[in-house]
This record gives sequence, structure tokens and C-alpha cells, in this order.
Amino acid sequence: MSDTLSVRSAESDDAERVREIAESTFTQAYALSPQDIETILSAKFDVESLRTQFGEDDGTTLVAEQDGVLAGFATTSADEGTIRWLHVDPERRGVGVGTTLFEQAVEELEAEGVEDVRGVVLSSNTAAGAFFERFGYGQTDEWQTDIGGLEVVEYAFAESSDVESGDDARDTEHTDSDWPDTTTTDDGQTVHLDDDVLQGTEGAFVAAYTDENRTEEYGYYCTNCGSTDVSMDSMERLECENCGNVRRPDDDYDESYL
Repeated sequence: MSDTLSVRSAESDDAERVREIAESTFTQAYALSPQDIETILSAKFDVESLRTQFGEDDGTTLVAEQDGVLAGFATTSADEGTIRWLHVDPERRGVGVGTTLFEQAVEELEAEGVEDVRGVVLSSNTAAGAFFERFGYGQTDEWQTDIGGLEVVEYAFAESSDVESGDDARDTEHTDSDWPDTTTTDDGQTVHLDDDVLQGTEGAFVAAYTDENRTEEYGYYCTNCGSTDVSMDSMERLECENCGNVRRPDDDYDESYL
């Protein structure tokens, strides 16, 4: 597969492919029920509505092509200064599609006079934080909104100089001082906790080890509730059995499911 990418404004013929990518990414990377996914798709990714929108050539939706195949898309708003719905085909991740789209979207917004570009994502996207951190962005705000009758929470990310600090920071954005160096498991075993963070829906997961040098893996520690009763399924999805905190795998690709 070639790594050659090109970015252009969406056209009416792209509508079905955009919805297809959106459905795939919602299913794989968001902590949403099938019913919630269908609600969002109907409200935001109706094919006929997309055809009309793209046909107006307003330039608010960018698409990335790889070898003539639409590999991802992102929507922008100069009025709001935002980038939303950045999605990449799961089969074409890991080659910089998300990064290329994001950088092009930022460039176009800045060309339209936007000084402080923000990325806006659903809170159910557990990989968004890691994606934005690569560009020096951090979470600055959150709010509740309605999508097709579904109440959802959205997070806003901006460059680090704009990120709130102290009590205004989101509780689930942990630093290495938010959990102990060691903890005791339910069976009385002492385990040592790492500093690497895997963000979940309610809080971070950190790796736990049976030895002080952190070479013998034990499992994971949930920073939301302090439990080590964390399971991992065959798809590397983490779930805290105590509080229900969930981490979906990002497969070490670019986390371009915004």
C-alpha cells in the first residue's frame, strides 16, 4: 500500500464513503451502543444530507485520498474555530492519514483568520487525548449537547498554552502524582505501578508489576476507583470490573477517531 496522500474538499460523490468510514470508526473506537451510533449517524451522516452539503462546495469537510481511495475525513468550522469528526478508515490507519488531515485542517482554519484552533470530540472517544497530545494540545473544556435527541458530552482540546490548570482540569486527566507507587491487590499482593497512561472512559489505566524494577507484569490499575480487578479481552480491551471504566485498544496507530 502506497503512503502517498492527498487532501481535498469533499464532493457529493464522497457522501456514501464518508458515512461508511464514520460507521466503522464509531463501532471500533467509541464507547457507544449500536443504538447510539445509529442515532448519531442519522443525525450527522445522513447520505442525502451529506451529498447536498458537499455539493455546495463550502469547503468545511476535507477528505484524504490514498491511491484513489477515500481514507479519511474531517470537518471544520471557521466561525467556531473547530475541527470535528476526524475519522480514518480502520484499514488505512498507521500511515499518517489522521495527522495529514489534522495539519491541513489547522492550516486552512488559520488561513481564514482563526487564531486558536480547537479540536472537539465526543467523550466516548477514548483515544482522542493521545492523538491531540502529539500536537501539543490538551483538554480545555467540556459541555453537554444533543445529537438527534441523544444527550452526549463533548470535550474541547487546544494548544497547551490554553489548557486550564488546577481545579479546572478534568478529573480524568491524571498526572504521575495522582496514583501511588504501589498498591495492594484483593489477595494481599503488593504491586508496583507505572507512569504510562492508557486513558479510559472514566479515568486512566496504568500498568501494574509484581517487582520493583517493573519487569514482571501483573495487570492494570484503574485510577478511577483504585482497583486492580481489570480484565483484558482478546481484542486488548480493558475493563475495570469494579467501576466499569473501559479502554478500547488503539492498536498503536494514529488515534484518528475524533
